[in-house]
Amino acid sequence: MLEIIKWSGTIICLIGTAVTNFNLYPYNIYCGFIGSCLWALAGFKQKDYALFSVEIVAVVMYSIGLGMLLK
Repeated sequence: MLEIIKWSGTIICLIGTAVTNFNLYPYNIYCGFIGSCLWALAGFKQKDYALFSVEIVAVVMYSIGLGMLLK
């Protein structure tokens, strides 16, 4: 299950990077948020707190962006 979470997070983050390069706003925010959530979960499950920390900060930043988008 952990491998599925990690690979799903990787693919979604890469899609987010691609849609950012094609300037497809706000889809880049959605992809980044979901991908970072999955990687934060993976870091937590692995007890890799460095990974968890960087991804949870990214989730917070994406959450702010989503909040501004939905405002």
